[in-house]
Order: sequence, then C-alpha cells, then structure tokens
Amino acid sequence: MTNNDQTQPITIKISEFEGPLDLLLHLIRQNKMDIYDIPIAAITQQYLDYLHSMQQLKLDIAGDYLVMAATLMTIKSRYLLPQPEPEDDLDADEAEDDPRDALVAQLLAYKVYQEAAGELRVKEQARHQHFTRAAMLVPKDVATPQLTAGITLDDLQSAFRQLVAKRRRARPLTKTVTTETINIDERMTQIKTRVAGAPQGVNFADLFEVTASDEMLVTTFMAVLELTKQAQLVLRQTAQLGPLYLYQRRDGQHDEH
Repeated sequence: MTNNDQTQPITIKISEFEGPLDLLLHLIRQNKMDIYDIPIAAITQQYLDYLHSMQQLKLDIAGDYLVMAATLMTIKSRYLLPQPEPEDDLDADEAEDDPRDALVAQLLAYKVYQEAAGELRVKEQARHQHFTRAAMLVPKDVATPQLTAGITLDDLQSAFRQLVAKRRRARPLTKTVTTETINIDERMTQIKTRVAGAPQGVNFADLFEVTASDEMLVTTFMAVLELTKQAQLVLRQTAQLGPLYLYQRRDGQHDEH
C-alpha cells in the first residue's frame, strides 16, 4: 500500500444508519417521542449507549457521530444549569429560546429528504419492472409480406421515413403546441373517408401535415398499415421509387402485380 492510499479518508457507516440524524430519527420513532418536544436527557442517553455499544464491538465511529454526541450533551447541560430569572425588559422571544430548536430544525429537514428519497426508491423499483426493447431493423432473412401491387412493408416504411424527414425540415422554428388525442381507430376512419371521396387516389405523403406532431405521424402510418393489412385499401406505385397512392378496395378487386 502506498503512502497516498494511507492518507485517503475512510467513510464509516454505522450499522444501517446513514448518519447521526438518521440514528436520532430512528431512536425518536422507536421510543414514540414527539419530534417537536424531544426529551433531551433520554435521547442523549440512548444515543450515547448506542455509540458505546459500537465501541464495544470495536467498530470505528465516524466523526460526525461524535459531533452530534457533543451537541446533545451541550443541549442537555443547558437544561441542567440554573435558569436566570427573566428581566422585565428582556425580549419575550429571547426568554423562550429553546436550545433544542436548531436540532429539531435539522431533524425535520432530514426527515423531508428521507421521505422524498423513499418515494424515489419506490418509483425506481417500479421503473425496473418495465423493459424497453431497443429499436432494430427487420432481419433480412425474414420474409416481409407484400401489401398490395408488389409493394412490401419495407417500401412503405421507406416512404414514411422520407416524408418524416422532409416535414421536419419544413417545420417552422416556432409553433403552437396543441394536444392531439386521436387514436389509430379514429385515424383509420378519417383515412377511409378521405380515400372514399377520391377515386383518383390519395397520395400517401398528403396524409401527413407539415405541422403534425410526431405522435400524429406515427398514428397515421399505423392506420394506413392496418387498413392495408385488413384489405380495406389498395396501395399502388406507378413507377419505381415513385409516390405511393391509396385507393379504396372494391368488392372482388384483386391486387395488380
């Protein structure tokens, strides 16, 4: 071991307590004491007894525990000293000054942080129960189904990625944020209505407004995909890498390949 290692400070945690305030709160709760009216003699004795038990087990005690012990004994000694008679011109607040006030304030502040930490631990444990799979591409050896007219799922995804990138570049720097609560079923109904009124077909890209939120973009894409899988819409592409058009499927209509 080098000299630098020997000079490194060592932090000691006594039992399950994180510090002297943690130990004091434990003793107060264990004895059902009123934190606003701490029996200073009793709590000081119990605190010292605990430190003595640690010394008997030959455990080193961190300095902040000893500082708290000195603080408790100082407060206790102030109660043991004869109290002078209050003078007539003495301020009432000074006459009622309680030597425990500073300690109580520290304990209350620590108690708040302790409770907040407990709530965060509960939320952390709950979050650990959720598992999110990282995004991944469809393996090349997996056969992707054809949607209509020779168009594959990869073609539709590629068209979606391109129009999303185009619309993000065209978005204004500032915009008004509005809440969109539409779900996939509602969006499917909207798209079916729009396609039904356009016998010449609807350009896939025209379904995506420039100012639409990311959530709306994804909802629209999922709605188109679901309508196509349910054979309610027909997708056609007049030229390779050309725009995709949506048509209403007629009864008895077959895909063109």
